[in-house]
Amino acid sequence: MGIPKGSLEELSLTLFSRAGFVFSGSERSLWLTSNDPEIRPVLLRPQEIPLYVASGSLDCGLSGLDWITETNCGDYIRVLADLCFSKRSFRLVRWVLAVSEDSPYHTLGDLRDAQRKPIRVATELKAVTQNWLSERGIVAEVDFSWGATEAKVPVFADAIVECTESGESLRANNLRIIDVVFESTTQFFANRAVYKDDSWKSTKCDEIALLLRGCLTAETKTNIRVLSPPSLARILTALIPSEASFAAWESGDGEVTLIEMVVDKEQSRDIVPALARNGASSIVVGSVGMLHE
Repeated sequence: MGIPKGSLEELSLTLFSRAGFVFSGSERSLWLTSNDPEIRPVLLRPQEIPLYVASGSLDCGLSGLDWITETNCGDYIRVLADLCFSKRSFRLVRWVLAVSEDSPYHTLGDLRDAQRKPIRVATELKAVTQNWLSERGIVAEVDFSWGATEAKVPVFADAIVECTESGESLRANNLRIIDVVFESTTQFFANRAVYKDDSWKSTKCDEIALLLRGCLTAETKTNIRVLSPPSLARILTALIPSEASFAAWESGDGEVTLIEMVVDKEQSRDIVPALARNGASSIVVGSVGMLHE
């Protein structure tokens, strides 16, 4: 199994630990020990893991959708879990097209109109960026950046395509975002042929994916339980976000309706006050699988 080394490493190992898999190793070793003798984990750059899984050198691994797309490995792997976490948060990351604050370019139209010569773009996500610019009619010379991409403009490039969670690093380097090129989340995936032909490995991978999804849900979701008069149940359920899961039960005597929902933690700060304002008689909030008054 390939574990992404670098920015995703700590959160990936933490998520596996919460799922019951403890991987550890010495400071110099990339091959990790595992408390599950059926798994042999190795730390690799996330850019490499899709290639090794696609070739069959690894059975499975974690990496971003960005690197699966960049390495053109989608046809050779099977995604088993979409795990929405990144370096610092449980959110997707964005690859954005950015320029210096004093750049004359403000829109994609500006980039198309200023085509006396190709614009210079620096990025690690070279193939995706080339395709994205071409689809929008922008002629560009896209160079691979070996790091410190934010420092490339304006001396070494007219623009960059860089990965960001919050945009803080871009702002700190006096950069301005023009558009979003790609959105990515962490994926757990297996070699497609191995998954199809080896039932033991496919079952093992499915079990790992199930545990990872469950642990991530516990980290990012909140359980809300509401009691209300039946007459208000329709009003209260209308306040639940469309993407949230919920269920409702009516008591045997028909006097109380119980509504239970699972929502994003960030959404709960708006939903709970709204439920109270609209007549919920009792609201209990807690982690998924554990409720607290």
